[in-house]
Amino acid sequence: MKRQNKLTSLHKTEEQQQAAAQQQTQETSAVEFGTVEEMLRHDALHTPVPPNVATRLQKSIGPAAASPAWWRRFFGGHKP
Repeated sequence: MKRQNKLTSLHKTEEQQQAAAQQQTQETSAVEFGTVEEMLRHDALHTPVPPNVATRLQKSIGPAAASPAWWRRFFGGHKP
């Protein structure tokens, strides 16, 4: 009889922990947005950018490379 009580009390404790975690998840996910833009801004603020992605992004938006743009090479490369 004692053994059964220990198991049931352990099982109840696990259920309580799961219920608390589920309730906390539901509370934090109850955000409503008026527009898609608001949702994207919220997501951008709360989602960290991985370092390798940030590095590649900085390289791509950095100063222009030494070679001219593709359209200048295609159309003759003459500046007005």
